[in-house]
Amino acid sequence: MSSLVGLAPRSPPLVGDRAEGTSRSPSTERSVPDRHRLAIFECSLATTSLDTLEALDRRAAFERQKEIFAGAKEISELTALRTCHRFELYCWTQAPLRAWRHFEPVVGSDGAWRTHQDDAAVMHLFRVAAGLESMAVGEREVRDQVRAAASNVLSRSPRAVLRPLFLRSVRAAEEMTPRVPTSRSIAAVAASRVLEETAHPFPRVLVVGSGVVGRAVAELLAPYGRVTLVYRSRPPEASFLRATNARAVPWENLTEELGVADVVVTAAKTGGRIIGSAALASRRRPLVAVDLGLPRNVDPALKDHPALRLIDLEGLRSRIPATSLTEVEQAVVANARAAARDVAASGFESWVDAYRRESERVRAELLSEAQSSLTELTNAEREAVDRLTRRLLTRLLGGPTQGLRSIPPGSEGDERRRWAVDLLRIGLSRS
Repeated sequence: MSSLVGLAPRSPPLVGDRAEGTSRSPSTERSVPDRHRLAIFECSLATTSLDTLEALDRRAAFERQKEIFAGAKEISELTALRTCHRFELYCWTQAPLRAWRHFEPVVGSDGAWRTHQDDAAVMHLFRVAAGLESMAVGEREVRDQVRAAASNVLSRSPRAVLRPLFLRSVRAAEEMTPRVPTSRSIAAVAASRVLEETAHPFPRVLVVGSGVVGRAVAELLAPYGRVTLVYRSRPPEASFLRATNARAVPWENLTEELGVADVVVTAAKTGGRIIGSAALASRRRPLVAVDLGLPRNVDPALKDHPALRLIDLEGLRSRIPATSLTEVEQAVVANARAAARDVAASGFESWVDAYRRESERVRAELLSEAQSSLTELTNAEREAVDRLTRRLLTRLLGGPTQGLRSIPPGSEGDERRRWAVDLLRIGLSRS
Protein backbone atom coordinates (compact mmCIF):
# COMPACT_ATOMS: atom_id res chain seq x y z
CA MET A 1 0.00 0.00 0.00
CA SER A 2 1.16 3.53 -0.67
CA SER A 3 0.02 6.85 0.69
CA LEU A 4 1.46 10.30 0.39
CA VAL A 5 0.58 13.05 2.85
CA GLY A 6 0.39 16.69 1.84
CA LEU A 7 0.56 16.41 -1.94
CA ALA A 8 1.30 19.79 -3.54
CA PRO A 9 2.41 21.01 -6.97
CA ARG A 10 6.12 20.61 -6.18
CA SER A 11 5.76 17.31 -4.31
CA PRO A 12 8.11 14.38 -5.11
CA PRO A 13 6.71 11.54 -7.25
CA LEU A 14 4.14 9.30 -5.60
CA VAL A 15 5.47 6.15 -3.97
CA GLY A 16 6.24 3.50 -6.57
CA ASP A 17 5.91 5.89 -9.52
CA ARG A 18 8.39 6.52 -12.26
CA ALA A 19 8.23 9.95 -13.81
CA GLU A 20 4.67 10.00 -15.09
CA GLY A 21 4.22 8.98 -18.70
CA THR A 22 7.67 7.40 -19.12
CA SER A 23 7.10 3.65 -18.72
CA ARG A 24 9.65 1.74 -20.87
CA SER A 25 10.56 -1.86 -21.45
CA PRO A 26 14.02 -2.76 -20.14
CA SER A 27 14.69 -4.66 -23.37
CA THR A 28 13.12 -2.34 -25.94
CA GLU A 29 12.31 1.29 -26.50
CA ARG A 30 8.69 0.53 -27.21
CA SER A 31 6.48 2.87 -25.15
CA VAL A 32 3.88 1.30 -22.86
CA PRO A 33 0.86 3.21 -21.49
CA ASP A 34 0.94 4.12 -17.81
CA ARG A 35 -1.56 2.11 -15.81
CA HIS A 36 -4.54 3.85 -14.26
CA ARG A 37 -4.53 4.31 -10.50
CA LEU A 38 -6.96 5.39 -7.84
CA ALA A 39 -5.91 8.63 -6.13
CA ILE A 40 -7.86 10.30 -3.31
CA PHE A 41 -7.25 13.90 -2.26
CA GLU A 42 -8.64 14.21 1.28
CA CYS A 43 -9.54 17.33 3.23
CA SER A 44 -11.27 16.44 6.51
CA LEU A 45 -11.55 17.21 10.20
CA ALA A 46 -8.51 14.95 10.59
CA THR A 47 -6.46 17.37 8.46
CA THR A 48 -8.01 20.82 8.89
CA SER A 49 -10.72 22.94 10.55
CA LEU A 50 -14.45 23.35 10.02
CA ASP A 51 -13.80 26.84 8.64
CA THR A 52 -11.60 25.39 5.88
CA LEU A 53 -14.09 22.64 5.09
CA GLU A 54 -16.94 25.11 4.76
CA ALA A 55 -14.96 27.38 2.44
CA LEU A 56 -13.85 24.41 0.37
CA ASP A 57 -17.40 23.15 -0.03
CA ARG A 58 -18.33 26.48 -1.65
CA ARG A 59 -15.25 26.69 -3.91
CA ALA A 60 -15.44 23.13 -5.24
CA ALA A 61 -19.10 22.93 -6.21
CA PHE A 62 -20.17 20.28 -8.71
CA GLU A 63 -20.22 22.73 -11.63
CA ARG A 64 -16.61 23.67 -10.89
CA GLN A 65 -15.65 19.99 -10.78
CA LYS A 66 -17.16 19.51 -14.24
CA GLU A 67 -15.09 22.40 -15.58
CA ILE A 68 -11.89 20.91 -14.16
CA PHE A 69 -12.73 17.44 -15.48
CA ALA A 70 -13.36 18.79 -18.98
CA GLY A 71 -9.86 20.26 -19.08
CA ALA A 72 -8.00 17.44 -17.34
CA LYS A 73 -7.66 14.76 -20.00
CA GLU A 74 -5.39 12.63 -17.80
CA ILE A 75 -8.34 12.06 -15.44
CA SER A 76 -10.60 9.29 -16.73
CA GLU A 77 -13.08 9.41 -13.83
CA LEU A 78 -13.76 11.93 -11.07
CA THR A 79 -16.16 12.32 -8.19
CA ALA A 80 -16.32 14.15 -4.87
CA LEU A 81 -17.41 12.68 -1.54
CA ARG A 82 -18.94 15.05 1.01
CA THR A 83 -19.87 14.10 4.56
CA CYS A 84 -20.13 16.14 7.74
CA HIS A 85 -16.45 15.36 8.35
CA ARG A 86 -14.82 15.60 4.93
CA PHE A 87 -14.53 16.75 1.35
CA GLU A 88 -12.63 14.29 -0.85
CA LEU A 89 -11.81 14.12 -4.55
CA TYR A 90 -11.53 10.64 -6.10
CA CYS A 91 -9.63 10.34 -9.38
CA TRP A 92 -9.11 7.40 -11.72
CA THR A 93 -6.04 8.61 -13.56
CA GLN A 94 -2.77 7.67 -15.21
CA ALA A 95 -1.06 10.75 -13.72
CA PRO A 96 -1.98 11.50 -10.06
CA LEU A 97 0.48 14.38 -9.72
CA ARG A 98 -0.74 16.12 -12.86
CA ALA A 99 -4.34 15.48 -11.83
CA TRP A 100 -3.75 17.28 -8.52
CA ARG A 101 -2.34 20.32 -10.30
CA HIS A 102 -5.71 20.88 -11.95
CA PHE A 103 -7.40 21.10 -8.54
CA GLU A 104 -4.78 23.08 -6.63
CA PRO A 105 -5.73 26.54 -7.98
CA VAL A 106 -9.34 25.93 -6.88
CA VAL A 107 -8.98 24.08 -3.58
CA GLY A 108 -5.58 25.40 -2.41
CA SER A 109 -2.59 23.54 -1.02
CA ASP A 110 -2.22 25.00 2.46
CA GLY A 111 -1.47 21.74 4.25
CA ALA A 112 -5.16 20.83 4.61
CA TRP A 113 -4.85 17.98 2.13
CA ARG A 114 -3.45 14.48 2.17
CA THR A 115 -3.41 11.86 -0.54
CA HIS A 116 -4.12 8.12 -0.65
CA GLN A 117 -3.19 5.99 -3.63
CA ASP A 118 -3.81 2.48 -4.95
CA ASP A 119 -4.50 -0.13 -2.23
CA ALA A 120 -4.35 2.52 0.50
CA ALA A 121 -6.96 4.57 -1.37
CA VAL A 122 -9.36 1.61 -1.59
CA MET A 123 -8.85 0.92 2.10
CA HIS A 124 -9.58 4.57 2.93
CA LEU A 125 -12.85 4.54 0.96
CA PHE A 126 -14.05 1.38 2.71
CA ARG A 127 -13.18 2.88 6.10
CA VAL A 128 -15.07 6.07 5.25
CA ALA A 129 -18.13 4.14 4.07
CA ALA A 130 -18.13 2.14 7.31
CA GLY A 131 -17.73 5.34 9.35
CA LEU A 132 -14.34 4.38 10.78
CA GLU A 133 -12.88 7.73 9.68
CA SER A 134 -15.57 9.74 11.50
CA MET A 135 -17.88 9.60 14.50
CA ALA A 136 -20.75 8.06 12.56
CA VAL A 137 -19.63 4.43 12.53
CA GLY A 138 -22.12 2.27 10.64
CA GLU A 139 -24.64 5.08 10.09
CA ARG A 140 -26.94 5.03 7.09
CA GLU A 141 -26.38 8.72 6.34
CA VAL A 142 -22.69 8.13 5.59
CA ARG A 143 -23.59 5.27 3.24
CA ASP A 144 -26.13 7.52 1.53
CA GLN A 145 -23.41 10.14 1.01
CA VAL A 146 -21.13 7.52 -0.56
CA ARG A 147 -24.01 6.46 -2.83
CA ALA A 148 -24.49 10.11 -3.83
CA ALA A 149 -20.81 10.32 -4.80
CA ALA A 150 -21.23 7.17 -6.90
CA SER A 151 -24.18 8.76 -8.71
CA ASN A 152 -22.17 11.89 -9.53
CA VAL A 153 -19.13 10.23 -11.14
CA LEU A 154 -17.84 12.09 -14.18
CA SER A 155 -16.37 9.58 -16.62
CA ARG A 156 -14.77 9.16 -20.00
CA SER A 157 -13.42 5.70 -19.17
CA PRO A 158 -14.41 2.77 -21.43
CA ARG A 159 -14.98 0.73 -18.27
CA ALA A 160 -16.57 2.19 -15.12
CA VAL A 161 -14.38 1.87 -12.03
CA LEU A 162 -15.41 4.45 -9.41
CA ARG A 163 -19.17 3.85 -9.36
CA PRO A 164 -18.97 0.05 -8.85
CA LEU A 165 -16.19 0.55 -6.28
CA PHE A 166 -18.24 3.05 -4.26
CA LEU A 167 -21.32 0.82 -4.32
CA ARG A 168 -19.19 -2.14 -3.28
CA SER A 169 -17.93 -0.17 -0.26
CA VAL A 170 -21.55 0.64 0.69
CA ARG A 171 -22.56 -3.04 0.52
CA ALA A 172 -19.60 -3.97 2.70
CA ALA A 173 -20.53 -1.26 5.22
CA GLU A 174 -24.12 -2.48 5.36
CA GLU A 175 -22.93 -5.98 6.17
CA MET A 176 -20.92 -4.61 9.09
CA THR A 177 -23.64 -2.38 10.57
CA PRO A 178 -25.03 -4.96 13.04
CA ARG A 179 -21.54 -5.27 14.61
CA VAL A 180 -21.20 -1.55 15.42
CA PRO A 181 -21.82 -0.45 19.03
CA THR A 182 -24.78 1.94 19.19
CA SER A 183 -22.64 4.35 21.23
CA ARG A 184 -20.58 5.12 18.09
CA SER A 185 -23.35 6.80 16.08
CA ILE A 186 -23.15 10.56 15.69
CA ALA A 187 -26.63 10.83 17.20
CA ALA A 188 -25.48 8.93 20.29
CA VAL A 189 -22.38 11.11 20.68
CA ALA A 190 -24.51 14.25 20.36
CA ALA A 191 -27.15 13.01 22.81
CA SER A 192 -24.51 12.01 25.34
CA ARG A 193 -22.93 15.47 25.12
CA VAL A 194 -26.32 17.16 25.59
CA LEU A 195 -26.91 15.27 28.83
CA GLU A 196 -23.42 16.19 30.05
CA GLU A 197 -23.85 19.88 29.35
CA THR A 198 -27.36 20.65 30.55
CA ALA A 199 -27.99 21.47 34.19
CA HIS A 200 -31.75 20.94 33.97
CA PRO A 201 -33.11 17.61 35.28
CA PHE A 202 -35.68 17.32 32.45
CA PRO A 203 -34.62 19.88 29.80
CA ARG A 204 -36.59 21.26 26.90
CA VAL A 205 -34.74 19.92 23.85
CA LEU A 206 -35.28 21.43 20.41
CA VAL A 207 -34.09 19.25 17.50
CA VAL A 208 -33.88 21.18 14.23
CA GLY A 209 -34.11 18.78 11.29
CA SER A 210 -36.33 15.72 11.04
CA GLY A 211 -34.06 13.57 8.88
CA VAL A 212 -32.28 10.37 9.90
CA VAL A 213 -29.89 12.02 12.37
CA GLY A 214 -32.47 14.42 13.81
CA ARG A 215 -34.92 11.62 14.52
CA ALA A 216 -32.22 9.47 16.07
CA VAL A 217 -31.24 12.31 18.41
CA ALA A 218 -34.89 12.85 19.35
CA GLU A 219 -35.37 9.16 20.06
CA LEU A 220 -32.27 8.99 22.27
CA LEU A 221 -33.13 12.12 24.28
CA ALA A 222 -36.86 11.46 24.62
CA PRO A 223 -36.51 9.50 27.93
CA TYR A 224 -34.54 12.37 29.49
CA GLY A 225 -36.26 15.54 28.30
CA ARG A 226 -39.19 17.21 26.56
CA VAL A 227 -38.31 16.93 22.87
CA THR A 228 -39.61 19.11 20.07
CA LEU A 229 -38.75 18.39 16.40
CA VAL A 230 -38.66 21.27 13.91
CA TYR A 231 -39.46 20.14 10.37
CA ARG A 232 -39.20 22.05 7.09
CA SER A 233 -41.57 20.32 4.66
CA ARG A 234 -43.14 17.23 6.18
CA PRO A 235 -43.78 16.40 9.84
CA PRO A 236 -42.59 13.11 11.36
CA GLU A 237 -45.07 10.24 11.34
CA ALA A 238 -47.63 10.21 14.12
CA SER A 239 -46.38 6.78 15.20
CA PHE A 240 -42.86 8.16 15.71
CA LEU A 241 -44.18 11.08 17.78
CA ARG A 242 -46.25 8.74 19.94
CA ALA A 243 -43.33 6.37 20.49
CA THR A 244 -40.99 9.19 21.56
CA ASN A 245 -43.61 11.41 23.18
CA ALA A 246 -42.16 14.26 21.12
CA ARG A 247 -43.81 17.31 19.60
CA ALA A 248 -43.40 18.46 16.00
CA VAL A 249 -43.57 22.08 14.88
CA PRO A 250 -43.08 23.71 11.46
CA TRP A 251 -40.00 25.72 10.49
CA GLU A 252 -41.84 29.00 10.98
CA ASN A 253 -41.98 28.33 14.75
CA LEU A 254 -38.20 28.01 15.14
CA THR A 255 -37.59 31.43 16.74
CA GLU A 256 -40.46 30.99 19.17
CA GLU A 257 -39.29 27.51 20.21
CA LEU A 258 -35.70 28.71 20.65
CA GLY A 259 -36.97 31.24 23.18
CA VAL A 260 -38.09 28.51 25.59
CA ALA A 261 -35.58 25.73 24.84
CA ASP A 262 -32.76 24.69 27.17
CA VAL A 263 -30.94 22.76 24.45
CA VAL A 264 -30.95 22.92 20.66
CA VAL A 265 -29.48 20.23 18.41
CA THR A 266 -29.22 21.24 14.76
CA ALA A 267 -29.07 18.59 12.03
CA ALA A 268 -30.58 20.46 9.10
CA LYS A 269 -29.27 20.29 5.53
CA THR A 270 -29.96 23.92 4.69
CA GLY A 271 -26.59 24.89 3.22
CA GLY A 272 -26.36 27.87 5.56
CA ARG A 273 -26.91 29.39 9.01
CA ILE A 274 -30.28 29.08 10.67
CA ILE A 275 -29.36 30.40 14.13
CA GLY A 276 -27.67 33.77 14.43
CA SER A 277 -27.31 36.52 17.02
CA ALA A 278 -30.92 37.68 16.53
CA ALA A 279 -32.18 34.37 17.89
CA LEU A 280 -30.40 35.02 21.20
CA ALA A 281 -31.29 38.69 21.57
CA SER A 282 -34.03 38.16 24.15
CA ARG A 283 -32.62 35.16 26.02
CA ARG A 284 -32.28 35.49 29.78
CA ARG A 285 -30.80 32.05 30.49
CA PRO A 286 -28.06 30.02 28.78
CA LEU A 287 -28.72 27.80 25.78
CA VAL A 288 -26.70 24.68 24.94
CA ALA A 289 -26.35 24.29 21.17
CA VAL A 290 -24.97 21.15 19.50
CA ASP A 291 -24.39 21.83 15.80
CA LEU A 292 -24.16 18.74 13.59
CA GLY A 293 -24.34 20.64 10.31
CA LEU A 294 -21.76 21.16 7.58
CA PRO A 295 -22.09 23.88 6.49
CA ARG A 296 -22.75 24.80 10.08
CA ASN A 297 -26.32 25.63 11.14
CA VAL A 298 -25.28 27.88 14.01
CA ASP A 299 -23.22 30.99 13.29
CA PRO A 300 -19.71 30.15 14.61
CA ALA A 301 -19.30 33.80 15.58
CA LEU A 302 -21.62 33.01 18.50
CA LYS A 303 -19.01 30.78 20.13
CA ASP A 304 -18.21 33.46 22.73
CA HIS A 305 -21.79 34.65 23.23
CA PRO A 306 -22.56 34.78 26.99
CA ALA A 307 -25.97 33.17 26.50
CA LEU A 308 -24.71 30.24 24.42
CA ARG A 309 -22.67 27.10 25.02
CA LEU A 310 -21.84 26.07 21.44
CA ILE A 311 -20.48 22.62 20.56
CA ASP A 312 -19.78 21.89 16.91
CA LEU A 313 -18.42 18.82 15.10
CA GLU A 314 -14.84 19.61 16.12
CA GLY A 315 -15.90 19.73 19.76
CA LEU A 316 -17.81 16.47 19.50
CA ARG A 317 -14.93 14.75 17.72
CA SER A 318 -12.72 15.20 20.77
CA ARG A 319 -15.20 13.24 22.91
CA ILE A 320 -15.68 10.06 20.90
CA PRO A 321 -16.18 7.15 23.32
CA ALA A 322 -13.48 4.49 23.47
CA THR A 323 -15.28 1.40 22.19
CA SER A 324 -13.87 -1.76 20.65
CA LEU A 325 -14.31 -1.96 16.89
CA THR A 326 -11.96 -4.86 16.23
CA GLU A 327 -14.52 -7.00 14.44
CA VAL A 328 -15.58 -4.10 12.21
CA GLU A 329 -11.96 -3.18 11.44
CA GLN A 330 -11.15 -6.75 10.43
CA ALA A 331 -14.18 -6.96 8.15
CA VAL A 332 -13.25 -3.64 6.50
CA VAL A 333 -9.70 -4.85 5.83
CA ALA A 334 -10.89 -8.13 4.27
CA ASN A 335 -13.43 -6.43 1.99
CA ALA A 336 -11.07 -3.63 0.98
CA ARG A 337 -8.24 -6.00 0.09
CA ALA A 338 -10.50 -8.00 -2.21
CA ALA A 339 -11.73 -4.81 -3.90
CA ALA A 340 -8.18 -3.46 -4.23
CA ARG A 341 -7.15 -6.51 -6.24
CA ASP A 342 -9.94 -5.86 -8.74
CA VAL A 343 -9.12 -2.15 -8.94
CA ALA A 344 -5.45 -2.93 -9.61
CA ALA A 345 -6.43 -5.23 -12.47
CA SER A 346 -8.69 -2.53 -13.91
CA GLY A 347 -5.72 -0.17 -13.93
CA PHE A 348 -4.25 -2.03 -16.88
CA GLU A 349 -7.29 -1.53 -19.10
CA SER A 350 -5.33 1.19 -20.94
CA TRP A 351 -2.97 -1.56 -22.18
CA VAL A 352 -5.92 -3.50 -23.57
CA ASP A 353 -7.45 -0.35 -25.05
CA ALA A 354 -4.18 0.54 -26.78
CA TYR A 355 -3.95 -2.95 -28.29
CA ARG A 356 -7.49 -2.82 -29.61
CA ARG A 357 -7.14 0.73 -30.95
CA GLU A 358 -3.90 -0.15 -32.75
CA SER A 359 -5.52 -3.24 -34.24
CA GLU A 360 -8.46 -1.18 -35.44
CA ARG A 361 -6.04 1.34 -36.97
CA VAL A 362 -4.38 -1.45 -38.94
CA ARG A 363 -7.78 -2.77 -40.10
CA ALA A 364 -8.92 0.67 -41.26
CA GLU A 365 -5.57 1.32 -42.98
CA LEU A 366 -5.65 -1.96 -44.91
CA LEU A 367 -9.27 -1.45 -45.90
CA SER A 368 -8.41 2.03 -47.18
CA GLU A 369 -5.53 0.64 -49.23
CA ALA A 370 -7.90 -1.89 -50.78
CA GLN A 371 -10.46 0.71 -51.89
CA SER A 372 -9.10 0.77 -55.45
CA SER A 373 -9.95 -2.94 -55.74
CA LEU A 374 -13.48 -2.38 -54.44
CA THR A 375 -14.63 0.35 -56.80
CA GLU A 376 -17.23 -1.84 -58.47
CA LEU A 377 -18.96 -2.65 -55.18
CA THR A 378 -22.19 -0.92 -54.24
CA ASN A 379 -22.42 1.12 -51.03
CA ALA A 380 -24.31 -1.73 -49.40
CA GLU A 381 -21.57 -4.18 -50.38
CA ARG A 382 -18.86 -1.84 -49.07
CA GLU A 383 -20.69 -1.63 -45.74
CA ALA A 384 -20.93 -5.43 -45.68
CA VAL A 385 -17.15 -5.71 -46.19
CA ASP A 386 -16.59 -3.18 -43.40
CA ARG A 387 -18.87 -5.13 -41.02
CA LEU A 388 -17.20 -8.41 -41.92
CA THR A 389 -13.68 -7.10 -41.22
CA ARG A 390 -14.85 -5.60 -37.91
CA ARG A 391 -16.39 -8.92 -36.85
CA LEU A 392 -13.26 -10.77 -37.91
CA LEU A 393 -11.09 -8.39 -35.92
CA THR A 394 -13.32 -8.72 -32.85
CA ARG A 395 -13.11 -12.50 -33.03
CA LEU A 396 -9.32 -12.47 -33.46
CA LEU A 397 -8.83 -10.00 -30.58
CA GLY A 398 -10.95 -11.95 -28.12
CA GLY A 399 -8.27 -14.39 -26.93
CA PRO A 400 -5.34 -11.94 -26.73
CA THR A 401 -7.54 -9.33 -25.03
CA GLN A 402 -8.61 -11.80 -22.35
CA GLY A 403 -4.99 -12.83 -21.96
CA LEU A 404 -3.86 -9.24 -21.35
CA ARG A 405 -6.64 -8.71 -18.81
CA SER A 406 -5.74 -11.89 -16.94
CA ILE A 407 -2.09 -10.89 -16.33
CA PRO A 408 -1.85 -10.05 -12.63
CA PRO A 409 -0.62 -6.65 -11.40
CA GLY A 410 2.91 -6.21 -10.13
CA SER A 411 6.40 -5.99 -11.60
CA GLU A 412 6.28 -9.53 -13.02
CA GLY A 413 2.95 -8.77 -14.68
CA ASP A 414 4.36 -5.53 -16.13
CA GLU A 415 7.20 -7.50 -17.72
CA ARG A 416 4.75 -10.01 -19.21
CA ARG A 417 2.75 -7.13 -20.70
CA ARG A 418 5.88 -5.68 -22.25
CA TRP A 419 6.61 -9.04 -23.86
CA ALA A 420 3.01 -9.00 -25.12
CA VAL A 421 3.61 -5.55 -26.63
CA ASP A 422 6.40 -7.00 -28.79
CA LEU A 423 4.72 -10.34 -29.44
CA LEU A 424 1.46 -8.78 -30.59
CA ARG A 425 3.24 -5.94 -32.40
CA ILE A 426 1.22 -3.28 -30.61
CA GLY A 427 2.29 0.14 -31.83
CA LEU A 428 1.62 1.77 -28.47
CA SER A 429 3.78 4.75 -29.25
CA ARG A 430 0.94 5.89 -31.52
CA SER A 431 -1.76 5.51 -28.87
